[in-house]
Amino acid sequence: MIIKYPVIENALYLVSTPIGTLADITYRAVNVLQNVDILIAEDTRVLKKLMNLLDIDLNSRKIFSYNDNSIDVVRSRCISELDSNKSLALCSDSGTPLISDPGFKLVQKVLNTGYKVISIPGACSILVALCQSGLSSDKFFFGGFPPKKTNHRIKFFNNLLSVPSTLIFFESPKRIINTLEDLGEVFGYYNNIVICRELTKSFEENIRGKIEAVIKILKQNNYVKGEITIIVENKNDIKPDLNLIKSDFFNLLDNNTFKDAVISISKKYSLSKKQVYNLGLKILNK
Repeated sequence: MIIKYPVIENALYLVSTPIGTLADITYRAVNVLQNVDILIAEDTRVLKKLMNLLDIDLNSRKIFSYNDNSIDVVRSRCISELDSNKSLALCSDSGTPLISDPGFKLVQKVLNTGYKVISIPGACSILVALCQSGLSSDKFFFGGFPPKKTNHRIKFFNNLLSVPSTLIFFESPKRIINTLEDLGEVFGYYNNIVICRELTKSFEENIRGKIEAVIKILKQNNYVKGEITIIVENKNDIKPDLNLIKSDFFNLLDNNTFKDAVISISKKYSLSKKQVYNLGLKILNK
C-alpha cells in the first residue's frame, strides 16, 4: 500500500492523538509528527513518550509546552516561528486538540495573523462514546465538564432541558455520582444514560440504563477510576411510563397527601406538577 501525504506546509497543525489504544494513531498524524519543524504539547513528557512508542526521533527539533494558562508571549513565539517559514504541530495529551483541551487562543491568533491552521483528524472520546452508546446520534450537544458546585450544576442542567438532542459531558471519577444525582434531579431518574469509562483501553466499560440504576451500580464500587464520558438521552424523546407513575402514586399515597405525592413524582420523572396532578386524577378515577 502506497500512501501519498500532503506536503508539510508553513502552518499550525492540530494533531489528534490516541485516547487509549496506540493503534488508533493515524498514518497522517505520524507523518506530521515526523516532519514538522516544531512540536507543541499540552505536556511535553506525554508527547515525548508517544513519539518514543511510535519510534519517531525528535532530531534536535524544538518541543515546548502550551496550555490555557500560557501567556500571550508563548503565542507570539509561535507566530515568530511561522514568520520564519516553520511548520508547527500542537498535540493534546490524548484525543483531539481544543476539545476540552488547550489551543483555542493559539488557533485564533494564528488565523488572525493570516497563517493556515490544519486539523489532522483522529481519536475523539465524544464521538466514540456517542456512536456506541445506543442513544440517538443524529443530533448531539457537547457540554464539556459540568460545573463543580451543586447549585451551579443544577442551573447548568436546567438550561439544557430544552436542547433537542443527545447530550454529552465529561466528568471526573470523584464527582461522577454527585453529578448523576443532580442530573437525575433535573432530567428525572428514569432518563436513560450511558457511562463510558476508559474508552478504547483494554478495561473499557460502558454502563447503560436509567440514571437511578446507573447510580446504584457505581455506588456498589468502592471507587470509580479513569476518564468518564456521560451520554444523556434527549429529554424530548422520553415518554412518561404510566404504569410506573401509577405504582408510585399508590405507594406514596399510603403515607403522603395527594399534593406531596404530586411533588415527589414530578421531581422524580422531571414532569411539571400540573402534568402529574392531571395524571394522578386520571389514575385515581380509574
